[in-house]
Amino acid sequence: MKIKLCMLTLGLCLGVTNFVNAQRLEIEKIKKEDYIADLKLIKEIIETQHPDPFRFVSKKQWDNNFNTSIKNLEKKYSYLDFLNNLPKINDGHLSVSAPEEFYTTYIKEKLLYFPIPLLLEGNRLFVNVKCAEIPYLSEVTAINGKITSDIIKQISSHFQGEGTIKTGIENLISDDFGSYYCFYMEPYANKFDVEFKDPSGQKSEKVTLKASNYYDFSYKNSQKSSPVNRAEINSTIDYQFYKEQFTGKLTINTFDLSEDIVYQNISVFFKRINKEGYKNVIIDIRNNGGGDPRMAAILYSFISKNNFENKFNYKAKSITLTHPEALVRNDGTRINEGEIRDYENFLYQRFNVSGTMFVGNERLNEGVIANFPADKDTFSGNVYIITSGKTYSAAVYFAKLVQDNKRGVIIGKETGGNANNTFAGYFLNYKLPNTKAILRFSFTDLYFGDNPPKVATGILPDIELTSDQRLDYFRQEKDPDVTYILEKLIGSK
Repeated sequence: MKIKLCMLTLGLCLGVTNFVNAQRLEIEKIKKEDYIADLKLIKEIIETQHPDPFRFVSKKQWDNNFNTSIKNLEKKYSYLDFLNNLPKINDGHLSVSAPEEFYTTYIKEKLLYFPIPLLLEGNRLFVNVKCAEIPYLSEVTAINGKITSDIIKQISSHFQGEGTIKTGIENLISDDFGSYYCFYMEPYANKFDVEFKDPSGQKSEKVTLKASNYYDFSYKNSQKSSPVNRAEINSTIDYQFYKEQFTGKLTINTFDLSEDIVYQNISVFFKRINKEGYKNVIIDIRNNGGGDPRMAAILYSFISKNNFENKFNYKAKSITLTHPEALVRNDGTRINEGEIRDYENFLYQRFNVSGTMFVGNERLNEGVIANFPADKDTFSGNVYIITSGKTYSAAVYFAKLVQDNKRGVIIGKETGGNANNTFAGYFLNYKLPNTKAILRFSFTDLYFGDNPPKVATGILPDIELTSDQRLDYFRQEKDPDVTYILEKLIGSK
């Protein structure tokens, strides 16, 4: 279901490292008043169009944070200051993306970066590369006199995590610590005095590191030791087979795919699993940011033993689009009035008023099978699902189907997306008039089931490895979750 103004892609989008095309913008000529005006516009748009802006942050807290941001920009303003002063509502899908000019002017030319990739595990930072001045898996305890727990806290305060869930933010920091330290701590530091413990944890040492430019930093970041499953991450759908363990592993990194692609790829995998008599299946959705929930149901149909309940729907606070003059497509080009009018008619036909909200009706959910049958190639053996903080939206829905129907063991970390409700489904892009940044969020609330209670957590795994277990597998250059399943869960049977 693709509409001109929305993208049914429920992927995680945090931070300021996503860039959009725009007409040439002279960043140095943007005035303080311009930054403040765009910040106020963000506030107005979110309060008007977001389906539930104060679910996780109170209106009072939001207003206080906004006023603080205004005061900060009154004192000191630049494009980086603007991005660093965006108030949070803890919507994991909401993002503000800078234009290409910020990339060329700041990212590549002005900013300096912490030179060594670090891995965040158990609120501790570990060296995540083998060719660095500090040994691999040494624990960094302080940088430029600030202890790492304070660094983590300060960086985390800038991210729009889903409610109070921490795992999505933890994944982001692990993915790109050097950039986030630069953005949110010290953008122009020439050197870093680093305190660390050697890999044994017995000896404390100090070293001074020279800051990296963009190109040196990018090269070093490409050499990270973790994650080890790079080939699988780089594929949309991947599968491999552990013949000695009679186990197949299916990795699916997005549900933003057409039904024919999803079904064809999954069917090939399960046909082989059943033909060769495999006893176990591992489904890896650690890097699945979501997509169409219907695709999640199709995947579940291949492991379901019976028909299952497939229910989800959308709520919106308003189906009239605020500030239509600022709406743009995903490529940053403006949407004309006729398209906006047609889209609002589309919404009017497919959402009914229910109390203070608009709720999707049968026309919106056309093609959704509520009583979903198990596929004819369904697998009846043991199922293991791997989740992480990057598991969002439709991928969370898949994990929920597994959990609710008790059809497998979930291992890994709490999903980054909420277990019952997530702000996803129908996205809008607003190009801010002065900064040309793109504000992107969903004006619908996707919820699973008929009317589920609001909860503060994601899907919690049945088994979660300790930090020590994970670090031990990293030392062996093994995938912690997959290796644990193969050795401890399947190997013990």
